[in-house]
Amino acid sequence: MKSTVDSRFYKSLRDLIHIALSITSILIYGRFGVATGSLVTILLILIYSVNEYMRLRGFSTRLTKLYEPMLTRGESVRMAKSPLFLALSVLILMNVLRFEEASTIVLITGLGDGFSGLIRALRGEGSKSLWRIKTSLAGFTIAALIGGLLYEPYSVLIACAFSTIVEALMLKIDDNLTVPFTVALTIYTSKWVGFNSALKSLVEGLDISIYSAIREWWVNSPVNVLTPLFTVLDVALPLFYTMLAIFMFLRRRKPADLIVFMMFVSVTLILIRIVKVFYGKYRPPASIKQDFSFPSAHMALAGIFTGFFYNSSKCSSMLVYVLSTLTVLEVLALGNHWFSDVVAGFLIGLFVTLPFNGFP
Repeated sequence: MKSTVDSRFYKSLRDLIHIALSITSILIYGRFGVATGSLVTILLILIYSVNEYMRLRGFSTRLTKLYEPMLTRGESVRMAKSPLFLALSVLILMNVLRFEEASTIVLITGLGDGFSGLIRALRGEGSKSLWRIKTSLAGFTIAALIGGLLYEPYSVLIACAFSTIVEALMLKIDDNLTVPFTVALTIYTSKWVGFNSALKSLVEGLDISIYSAIREWWVNSPVNVLTPLFTVLDVALPLFYTMLAIFMFLRRRKPADLIVFMMFVSVTLILIRIVKVFYGKYRPPASIKQDFSFPSAHMALAGIFTGFFYNSSKCSSMLVYVLSTLTVLEVLALGNHWFSDVVAGFLIGLFVTLPFNGFP
């Protein structure tokens, strides 16, 4: 949303409410059915429309006082249509599509658009297209991770990719219309052509081929003597990343930012751990680890540090690149992850943290 709200607090609150309303609508339709959910949605549309009409005529209600601080400057002098568009999108999707598909679309819209806006509110609105793309990537990466738990993961992935482009373009049409219907069109097309099953077979085939080739080469080559070293490195890498973060922030004389950064890293890795459990993808045969494989937490850590520090000083950037390269080598050499785990883990960490590059 093209918000010009002055206060970061109200910008953030607006986006949090956007996320909450999307999730609440799914719960209402899921618990009480389409008929009841539709009646509630229509009632809310009518109440909001009447309230907006009264606001524009100079009458203030309790409801107006609640949301008026969150309006943009443009919305303060004309009807604020974004909530209406979101409600209409939910109403149409829930009545046209199966609940599983409709709820996934609403969730992707709420999380993707909401988190993109929330990041912009926290970091400040940027005018450059690259900034819009970075924040959209971050928001819809989160949406893809969570949405993939409810519906076909590869269909959700491609839907989030197209939605990232649509949300970043700042089209004249409100993104509470463009995003949900972009997701709906993508998911419907994906289902029609069998995209999810085809891409799943392709990725699994590549995983097995790459894994077999690497394991055969590693076991039969002289570099196999490095296995004990890589085993130690697998345990020590998180410590190395932590030490690198401490070094970089203390060098910048910003110890308080180190705390915020480590909290951000912790939350991201916790999300990765939760996603691992729900996806439930087993590790390769050579792995001695017992937990699930997708996505790689080690590679997510590499992606996070690359996203934060890729344009730091030459020395700092080089340290990050070296650690990231070592992470890829040890993960693949030890056979702890499939190749898709490595790629996904790195991109998740990278996309989520790109907007925070140069933090704070």
